[in-house]
Amino acid sequence: MAQNEKIPTSLIGLLSKILPDYYTRTQLDSLFLFAGMPPSIPENNKATAVQACFRATNTQNAFPMTALGIVLDDFLEKEVSETRSWGSSDPSEQEVALEKCKTTVRETLSREGFAYLKGGTISKAGTSSTLSLFESVKKHGLATVELEITRALSQIEQDPHAAAHYAGNVLEAAIKAYLDNKNVLFTDKDTLSSLWKMASDTMGLNSAEWDDKDLKLIGSGLTNIVTGIMYIRNRKSAAHGKSAGQAKTYVIKPRHARLAIHSAHTVAGYLIELIE
Repeated sequence: MAQNEKIPTSLIGLLSKILPDYYTRTQLDSLFLFAGMPPSIPENNKATAVQACFRATNTQNAFPMTALGIVLDDFLEKEVSETRSWGSSDPSEQEVALEKCKTTVRETLSREGFAYLKGGTISKAGTSSTLSLFESVKKHGLATVELEITRALSQIEQDPHAAAHYAGNVLEAAIKAYLDNKNVLFTDKDTLSSLWKMASDTMGLNSAEWDDKDLKLIGSGLTNIVTGIMYIRNRKSAAHGKSAGQAKTYVIKPRHARLAIHSAHTVAGYLIELIE
């Protein structure tokens, strides 16, 4: 989603102070190599090497935020190796310090207009439907939905066709989670359309039965979102092979993928709220 933007200078400065405290020089070099960042200059100290690598990434890498996401995925999921004192339930000083550093990184990202999502995805701020959905699925332990969200967000710029496909997967996973919660049986043969019919019937979202015309419009709008995403996934996404003519006709750009993803996440978020 934000992968082709530059890594903010403020974050580069912060990480050059924090990362040297938690990684050896060899570990930093390995992590940066894995993230696809340019190699560091051996003569530089760790702090200078971190700064230089991130700055070079901004100029030499087509997707700097993808590299940043890989680095942050390693750091923000890091745990202190030193164990707590025997019999103590309180966090150690090292644990407190690490969590403080993680919080500072997240806050700096937020000030720059970004947010970190588990799995190494950097999302632009303002995607409230996506971020609130992500928090909800984590709360309920809906791992399948969380996986599809991360996949969709990570592919918008590089492969919008794949992102559109994953948007449909997010919606399907959320509907199935809702039906599971309500003990509504479904099969592997059920399509996104039939799954949504079961879900909408269960939640009383049959817009034809509503008296208020404005609510009818909203209810039918949700159904239209599901239908549209289903057709995009089936006809235009990366879900199926295409002929040369179809490849020219069925073009999905990043802005189209964003529309599909945010629409899917809005409907999915509503379903997850009903589980709560």
